[in-house]
This record gives sequence, structure tokens and C-alpha cells, in this order.
Amino acid sequence: MFKRLLVGVDGSKSGWTSCNYAFEFASKLDIPVVGIHIVDERLIEESFLEDLAGVLGFTFYYGASSKVREFLEAQADELLHEFLSLGRQRGLKVSSFQTVGVPYKEIVSQADKEDIIFLGKRGKRPIEGFLLGSNADMVARRSPCAVFLSPEEERSIRKVCVAYDGRQMSKKAMSVAQYLKPLFGFELEAIYVGEDNLSEDISQKVDHYEHLKGFPEEKIVEYCKGNNIDLLVMGAFSKGRFKEFFFGSVTSFVMHHLDIPMLLVK
Repeated sequence: MFKRLLVGVDGSKSGWTSCNYAFEFASKLDIPVVGIHIVDERLIEESFLEDLAGVLGFTFYYGASSKVREFLEAQADELLHEFLSLGRQRGLKVSSFQTVGVPYKEIVSQADKEDIIFLGKRGKRPIEGFLLGSNADMVARRSPCAVFLSPEEERSIRKVCVAYDGRQMSKKAMSVAQYLKPLFGFELEAIYVGEDNLSEDISQKVDHYEHLKGFPEEKIVEYCKGNNIDLLVMGAFSKGRFKEFFFGSVTSFVMHHLDIPMLLVK
């Protein structure tokens, strides 16, 4: 089902936690792991550095971008070296990739449909207030493959929940969870939020099934928090961009209100 795991290595706490999850998945699935670090090209633009100097009150000189790039690339080398060392200690097939660009664009461009991208939900920012926006959110929206989002704190994967609504995306999420279940040995649960009953019986596919009523995004978050779920598996942004623009997205709400690992299936 999966052929490769791609990990965004940025040095943040949640980033290293996502590495650990990727290593665990690689061990269970017996597939290679690639650590990716992108030096953000926006950080080495002369205009950005000049603005930053004005905000922080230090003297700017033209040509500073080459020094900044040199520093950031050296930092990237150290991070990827640590990533490779950790992977090899576990006996895994690990490699790395480094380039300069816009992080979410470069990560997505490296992914194939059979991959899983692992990212920390809270990436490392050089300066708060600059370059706002989440790489994790942008990757989750644009990725051609599944995306695993990790919080800062790691937990053992003992209870997994699938958010199910009977649509094709949730059926894919269920098949992924069922595929992983014997490899990890976790308890599999499923929840459906809706006024009507599902047209199918999925209770035979899981260890526990709940039918809830209310707003799907709120009930998913409430259920996972109240039942000690260790991993939520769900479809990613299945409403479509037009509807999401006007009504919001269940995926976005859950991403920002639930602090457990999430596997978003495409």
C-alpha cells in the first residue's frame, strides 16, 4: 500500500516527534524513510533581510544573504546528519534530501501517491510574526499522498479512530486503518456523525463503533479527547475548495483543535 515515507526535518520538537513516528512506521512496513530539509528561500531574500533588520534594529548590508544562506545550509546539514544517525541506529533504510525553496511546495513536489509525508504540526520559525502560515496545513491540502501530522508529545499507538461518513474518502481512510491494524496491534474504533444512520454496517470492520449527532468537527474532537484516542485517521479536505471557502472544513477544524497524531488520507 505504501512505498516510502518522507519526513520534514526542521529541528522543532514536533518535527523530531514526527521523525520518531516515521521510524516506527518504517520498521512495521519495512520501507525506506527520506528526511527532507528545505532552506526557505524567502529567508535569504535581500528585501526580507532588510525589513527584518529594520524591525530588530540592526544594521543591514547588501550581500548578507549569502552569509545567511551559508548558515542555514550548515544548520540543515547538522539536522539531516542527526536524522540519518537516528534512523541507522534502528536498522532502517534512511536517506536525505536538501534544497532551497518554499518548504511546502518543495515537500509536495517530492511526494508520490504511494508515499506518506510526516510533519510536525508546529514547525520551527526563525522569527515569530514573519512568514505566517503553516507548512503542515499547506502540505496537507496540496499533497498527492497521505499526510501524518504529529504534535509535540509522542504517545504509543494503542487506540485508533476512523472518522467515517460513508463517502469514498472515508472508505479509503478505513482501508488504511485496517491495513495498519495487524502491524501495530492497536484497537480500532470508528465514529459517524450524522442525523441519519449509515446505509452500511461498519461495526464488523472495527472493535468499537459510535453513531453521534451534532456538528461533525466538534464531535470528532470531543470523542477523541474523551476516549483517549492515540491516532485519528480521516479523509483530507473532502468537501472541495469551493464549499470549504464558504463553510469551512471539518479537517481544518480538527487539525487546529485536536492535539494528537492525525493521518490524513487522500
